Amino acid sequence: MNYKKLLSIFVLIIILALAFFFIYKNINDFKSLTLSSPHLIFYLVLIFLTNYFLLGTLTKYLIAPLHVKLSHKESFQIAFVTGFYNLITPFRGGMAARALYLKKKHNFSYSDFFASLSASYILLFLIASLFGIVSTLLIYLNEGILSIPLLILFTLIFIPMFIVVTFSPRIPLTKNNYINHFIKVVNGWHLIKNNLKVILIVSIITVLQLLMMTSMLFLQFQVFGIEVSFIKCLFLTSIGSISIVIGITPANLGVAEAVTVFSALTIGITPVQSLSASILGRLVSVVVLFTLGPIFSYILFKNTKNGKA
Repeated sequence: MNYKKLLSIFVLIIILALAFFFIYKNINDFKSLTLSSPHLIFYLVLIFLTNYFLLGTLTKYLIAPLHVKLSHKESFQIAFVTGFYNLITPFRGGMAARALYLKKKHNFSYSDFFASLSASYILLFLIASLFGIVSTLLIYLNEGILSIPLLILFTLIFIPMFIVVTFSPRIPLTKNNYINHFIKVVNGWHLIKNNLKVILIVSIITVLQLLMMTSMLFLQFQVFGIEVSFIKCLFLTSIGSISIVIGITPANLGVAEAVTVFSALTIGITPVQSLSASILGRLVSVVVLFTLGPIFSYILFKNTKNGKA
């Protein structure tokens, strides 16, 4: 077992232990919560499925300029396979599974795959940080609550991403492998920077994804009868989207919830409320991914052996 797996297991154990301790100490508050609108869970599942359709569509258009043509069905299945392996492996192992499939089925090189992935991350961080800045300021204007640390974080992410998109600098690699990971993400932008059609499509899909995840979080609160504004949910979704860069634990388990809880606290949402909503969202994703992920994984990787699309 390598040090990355050990780190992932260690972090996961610590976070889960803290989560169980928090729930134990606040058990009465959790007991007071009721499923006020359980029927909304059906809509959560629909939004989750739609979001994964968008993820698949994003992949389809992102790699199309590199002469890899995916059907909507195949791209949808790939999205679920990616999500499933992210769920059961640390450090976003679903990306490796997706890269492996594209290599075997479409002879899509690993270097091109990670470059295209990096290009999509540039747009994700740019749009998410912009949404974060806007939602932070709207919360301040509407409720007088200002999260200065997170506003600074959003700004520090937005500015360099804006510079990358606008000026497209090519940064030379260093001798530090960790720094090189970030440099490769930045340089990956060059893969699509001259294809305005792809940039426009990926940007629109990214915006739609963020709005869908925001709507899902809004409904997660509504299931428990907790009134949280859409703007606050957009704020939490923005910081959550940026936090995927951590990716230490499987599906960012524990880390994503911790980020949501602490971010929510800065805008007046109690830990019990935010953790309850986060756990519900996690349960929905686990059930759907564990249902469809293995099925689509079998279909796709079986087809790589049979040579079928």
